[in-house]
Amino acid sequence: MNLQEVADKHSITIEQASTLRSAMSRTWEEMYYDLVDCFEGGERELNSVYDDEAAMVAENTLDADRVTTFCPDRDLGFVYSNGDGKRRRNVIEMGEDIWRATG
Repeated sequence: MNLQEVADKHSITIEQASTLRSAMSRTWEEMYYDLVDCFEGGERELNSVYDDEAAMVAENTLDADRVTTFCPDRDLGFVYSNGDGKRRRNVIEMGEDIWRATG
């Protein structure tokens, strides 16, 4: 899927999808080596835990609201809440889709 298709699927704008992708990237860069240090087998062991890079990045940047911790300067309220104010239930899936998206 391309980024517009992902945005449509998750009822967000393409700008929001782009903002989230950028925030996930920044967060991942900041936390990656600390995460690797948690695994005795290093990167190889870390990579073996996840199906692919998108699953690894999405879970580790979006779980526990890390993306907003590392990117407090960005408006990321849409990540955890739908437009109607209700809690978004597919945050990790949305992050995976955005990470895998083309364009």
